Amino acid sequence: MRRIVPIVFTTVFLAVSVWAGVALAQDGERVPVGPSGSTVASVEVFLGFLLGGQDVAYFAEDAVFHVISMPAPYVGREAIAGMIEMFFQGGAFTDTHLELRSMVADGSRLVIEFLYEGTNTANFLHRPPTGQRVSMPMIAIYEIEGGMIVGARLYYDCARMLRQLGHDCE
Repeated sequence: MRRIVPIVFTTVFLAVSVWAGVALAQDGERVPVGPSGSTVASVEVFLGFLLGGQDVAYFAEDAVFHVISMPAPYVGREAIAGMIEMFFQGGAFTDTHLELRSMVADGSRLVIEFLYEGTNTANFLHRPPTGQRVSMPMIAIYEIEGGMIVGARLYYDCARMLRQLGHDCE
């Protein structure tokens, strides 16, 4: 019974923090950040990024974002902005939707599981658009320091996505 109380307290505390962050972000205000390196601070920074339209201003200038299916990481805000545009802001996919399935935060690391959906309306991985809709489970790990995202890794089954788009996987 002793072990359940801290877990329940932490869960309730994080839920209230997340709810407050969502409420602030919906009012157009920047989500406040807790003490640097804390779990609450990491969740607040991530929520600011997510609810703020995936604004790359939440990334450090020299942040590194690994999309595991890509040959090289995206380094720096400009490169990360291009990747985010491709997946989320009308680049290769439009009409995108994210459904958050689970989130685990521990200090400066945050792991999220989500369902990504979007319609392929422009070239993706040097392949022409198909107009097909994809629905992909994904996992992302974010590293947050000093109120900024300094690193991230995105995991998804690229072959499955290509098959949903009607492309061969080579």
